[in-house]
Amino acid sequence: MNGFYWIYLVMFLFLLGYDFAKNSEQKRLVYYGACGFLILIFVVQDFGVSVDIAEYMRQYAIIPGLSLGEMLTHKFEIGYVLLCWLLERLFVSDRVLLLVLGVMILLPYGICFEKETEAPMVALMAFLALGMYMHAVIYWRQLVAMAILTFAYRFIRERRLVPFLMVVLLAMTFHKTAIVFLWLYVIYNIPIQPKLLLICGAVSVILGIFGRPIIEFGIAVIYPRYTTFTRETEGGETLLALLWVITLLSYWLFRDRMDDGKIRLPFLMILIAATLQPVCFAFYNWLRIVLYFRVALVPMTAQLYAALFERKENNKVLALLERFSPRLHRAVLCVYDKRWFRIAMQLCLFTVLFVWYVSELDDAVYQMAPVI
Repeated sequence: MNGFYWIYLVMFLFLLGYDFAKNSEQKRLVYYGACGFLILIFVVQDFGVSVDIAEYMRQYAIIPGLSLGEMLTHKFEIGYVLLCWLLERLFVSDRVLLLVLGVMILLPYGICFEKETEAPMVALMAFLALGMYMHAVIYWRQLVAMAILTFAYRFIRERRLVPFLMVVLLAMTFHKTAIVFLWLYVIYNIPIQPKLLLICGAVSVILGIFGRPIIEFGIAVIYPRYTTFTRETEGGETLLALLWVITLLSYWLFRDRMDDGKIRLPFLMILIAATLQPVCFAFYNWLRIVLYFRVALVPMTAQLYAALFERKENNKVLALLERFSPRLHRAVLCVYDKRWFRIAMQLCLFTVLFVWYVSELDDAVYQMAPVI
C-alpha cells in the first residue's frame, strides 16, 4: 500500500474543499478537479505494480506489429487491441495509453456519480475507499468495460433493450465478462420484498456450501483451460458481510423509495453481488464477475450518507433515536446542521471503509513512479 495513503489524504482535502465551496459551480470545479487528480495518479503509476500491468505493457509493444487476423484472435478483446494499435502508432510515449485509459475509466464514473447520487463527492471518495480505484489501476480492460456500462443505466430504467444491448456489446469489446450485466436488465422490475431478500440469502448460503462442486463442473464443461487454476479460499468473508450489511441497511432506509431508479438499480446490483460472493470462496477469479455489481456500493454509500446526514425529514435513524433515547436525539439535533458534524461523519465513514479495504489486501504493495 505504499503511496496509497497520501492519495487518500489528498482526496480528503478535495472533499473538504467541496464542503466549503460556496456555490454549485465551485463544487463542480472541485469535484472534477478530484477526478483529474485520480486520472493523473493513474498515469504516473509504476508498470511493475502487478503481473497484469506488466503483461498489458508487453502486449502494447507487440500489438502494432500484428496482422488483422492476429489481432482478431488475440487473447485480449478487439476493442482494447485496436485502441493499443492506434495509440502506439500515433504517440511515442506509452504513458498515453494510461492517460486514455484513465479518462475512459474515471470520467464516465465521475459523470455517473454526479447524475446518480445526491452526494457525488462522497461517492468519489467511496470509489477510492472501497478499493474500486485500486481495481481500476490494475484491471484496466475490465474497468473500462464497467465504465462503459454506466451509460447503460438509463436504458435499463427506460426499458430500451436495443441501446442497452449496444452498450453491453461495446463493453464486451474490452472485457467479454461484461455479458453478465444482461441479468440486471432481466430482473430490474422484480418486486423488492422481504421474501426476495430471504431467497437471495438462502441462495448465498447454498453457494457457500456447494460452490466448489458447482465451479468444478462449470470449469470442466465451459472453461477447461481454468482447470489448472488454484481454487483455494483466499478471503472475501468481510466483503460478503459488508455487502449484506449495506443491502439490509439500504432496504430499511429506502424501501419506500424503491421505485426511484437511483435507489433500485444500485440496490439490485448490491443484492446480486451479495448473493454471488460466496462462489469466490471456491474460485477466487469469480471476484471479476462480482466486481460488475459490487461497484454499486459506491453510489449507494453516497445515497446512504445523504439520507443519514443531509436530511432531517423522514430520517429513520433520527426517529429511532427519538424513540429510544430522547436525550441523545436532542444532542444530535443540536449539531446535525453544523458543517463540522457532517465533515466528522465523512471522516469516520471513510476511515472505516478504508481500514476495511486495507485489511482485505493481504499485504499487497502499491508503488508510485514519476512519469518517464
